[in-house]
Amino acid sequence: MRAYCLSLIFSCLLITAAHAWGQEGHSIVAEIAQRRLSPEAADAVGRILGRGHSLASVGSWADDVRDARPSTYNWHFVDIPIARSTYDAGADCKQDPEKGDCTIAELERLKTELRCGSTDKKIEALKFAVHFVGDAHQPLHTVLEERGGNGVQVDIFMQGKSCTGTCHPTHNHSNFHAAWDTGLIMKTVWDWGAYVDRLEDGWLQSEEAKALAIGTPTDWILETHVAAQSVWNAVPDNKVLDDNYYNEVLPVLDRQLGKAGIRLAAFLNNAYASNACPAQ
Repeated sequence: MRAYCLSLIFSCLLITAAHAWGQEGHSIVAEIAQRRLSPEAADAVGRILGRGHSLASVGSWADDVRDARPSTYNWHFVDIPIARSTYDAGADCKQDPEKGDCTIAELERLKTELRCGSTDKKIEALKFAVHFVGDAHQPLHTVLEERGGNGVQVDIFMQGKSCTGTCHPTHNHSNFHAAWDTGLIMKTVWDWGAYVDRLEDGWLQSEEAKALAIGTPTDWILETHVAAQSVWNAVPDNKVLDDNYYNEVLPVLDRQLGKAGIRLAAFLNNAYASNACPAQ
């Protein structure tokens, strides 16, 4: 019965997490960033959100308001054809009068909005920044085809790292995008805090990680798109994501979550290092 309930919960998570890293992924990214804020950025975050509030607590806010605010819809992704390795702003970030443009354009605006404007505007900008830097590192948020993989039906049938001892893998029917939003994370750990600890003790200690707090949103998207090409092309023809798939893409998952956390910290540190605002 316990195994059945866990399987049911897991299936529900896959169904509902359809358009961004799930709550777990965004919390992982936000916590990694929180630990790397400069004193100036940490003070700004504390003043804006209120002392004692963490970045992880607002990581999924942009998803929560997405339906009520359709003009933010396209800010969660950039539609680049899977076979293309370049970014064309005119084609990939078109302004839709009802749904907005894309992640890259919004992140560029947020660089200023984080520290300028009313208190409410600053709060909203911070919540958006926490979320959208994370989205910029979810591989399928850079893919045009099949609505970023939402239209690709898959069967998740893997043990991963969270299914141990007497646990046996079960079939979880989902779509490819949701598998990356939540499924693979939940197959690694059940507790997002444990995933942070795993990265802090592992990949985040690497020389690669120490050199990644650089670049622009466009650079991040193009880098993420390379990761997307890799994980997209690795999907078996039978669309069963098994342990062979999991073991192949787990290093990509680790890097993308880790990079997002490092770069979110750098994004906020840079924004809050200045008090300059455009002339009114």
